[in-house]
Amino acid sequence: MDTSLVLIGVVALVALRSLGRTLQQLRGARSGVSAPARCVRVDERDTATGSSGDRRSWHVFAFTAQNGEWVEFQNTGNKRFHEGARVTVRYDPADPHRTATLAGSPRAALAEGAVSLLLMGLVLLMFLTDFPENLFD
Repeated sequence: MDTSLVLIGVVALVALRSLGRTLQQLRGARSGVSAPARCVRVDERDTATGSSGDRRSWHVFAFTAQNGEWVEFQNTGNKRFHEGARVTVRYDPADPHRTATLAGSPRAALAEGAVSLLLMGLVLLMFLTDFPENLFD
């Protein structure tokens, strides 16, 4: 099997997952329901590059939904939060676990998702056009 086909498939799957998450965040941002939340944990690890200076962070936020349910969700955004940081989350009361977002508006949720999809589209385009080989031709 051609390696580029496998890589294209992986990029396409990641793009679909990102699109799904963007749609969930958009649903949460459009719902109009907000709640105070707190960063309850910051998980970090070195990335696959092995560089000790190259770390990835996951921020875990928690809040109490309108129905009294305790909800925790992860945010892998670039913003740095410390444990205990207070934030405002938006969510859809019908499904707070899947729609909770730090995006303050539908526009912010769309912008976040659009940047992610654009970058993945560029990577996909590079694989489809043999970009590295054609760079210096």
